[in-house]
Amino acid sequence: MNRFRFIALAAVLAAFCGCAGFRTCADPWWGRDKAQHFVLSMAIGAGGAALASEHLDPGEAFAVGWSAAAVAGAGKEWSDLVRKNTCWSWRDYFWDCLGASIGASLAWTLN
Repeated sequence: MNRFRFIALAAVLAAFCGCAGFRTCADPWWGRDKAQHFVLSMAIGAGGAALASEHLDPGEAFAVGWSAAAVAGAGKEWSDLVRKNTCWSWRDYFWDCLGASIGASLAWTLN
């Protein structure tokens, strides 16, 4: 259990520390794209936690689901930054993390 917590914490810290110097967006907090980030991350978080719950205890399954969605969100922002040559949106990533939390929590609750 401690190993999964460490991996999740390391991933979050790497995302925040490693991306601090990136070009960032001054996009709005509310918008259609924020809803899309939230819903997709919620689905990934719930699906990942539900699949992991077959082999892990609920806390570990939550960490796996949340981490999967958080990594997918960070990957999307990285793609925007590098491949599309736009910017990293911390607001998009906030909605990704919120959706991941709610999705993994729903899977944990329904398990």
